[in-house]
Amino acid sequence: WDTFTDEKRKKHFPKIEIAVARMTSLLDDVLFIGRTDSNKATFTPKLLNIKQYCLDVIEEVSVIGYGANRVEFTYEGSVETIMADDKLLRHILVNLLSNALKYSPQSEMIEFTVQSLPERVVFGVKDHGIGIPKEEQPRLFEVFHRATNVGNIQGTGLGLSIVKRSVVLHGGTIDVESAEGVGTTFRVELPTQQA
Repeated sequence: WDTFTDEKRKKHFPKIEIAVARMTSLLDDVLFIGRTDSNKATFTPKLLNIKQYCLDVIEEVSVIGYGANRVEFTYEGSVETIMADDKLLRHILVNLLSNALKYSPQSEMIEFTVQSLPERVVFGVKDHGIGIPKEEQPRLFEVFHRATNVGNIQGTGLGLSIVKRSVVLHGGTIDVESAEGVGTTFRVELPTQQA
């Protein structure tokens, strides 16, 4: 602190904070994968207002820097509150939305749909981005796997593996449809109970 001038502090400390946050996030992701591999991950459901929860996730993604004004949100259903694991659901939605935004042109909107039914909740995330090559789709949820067409777009190859593991811990399913140069649609279905 004493060796930096005020100007240097203002310039370097925010960069250091961002680097520390990224490294912490990466370590958390690796630890989560380790816990699921050793069957030590926990599923802790709690009561969530699902519509408000999704709006909060959209806001969180916008803070990360991808832009909430690019997310077109549609909510359907009569069930407002569900029992779900807050942390696991956040892994699922933040990863899917941030990937859709990251791999799509800035001019394209992302469609985020939620259908909340008494026995299940269905999330859909659709983009019009680079798509996933067909031959690479079977490996999509493998740890550290990234498609060959991502170019210089940053990523670790952990996100979709974490999404899949979080869906499995919920007892749900995840499906993907994608075509290179056309876009990608993820559909996540989670069983739930009304509180």
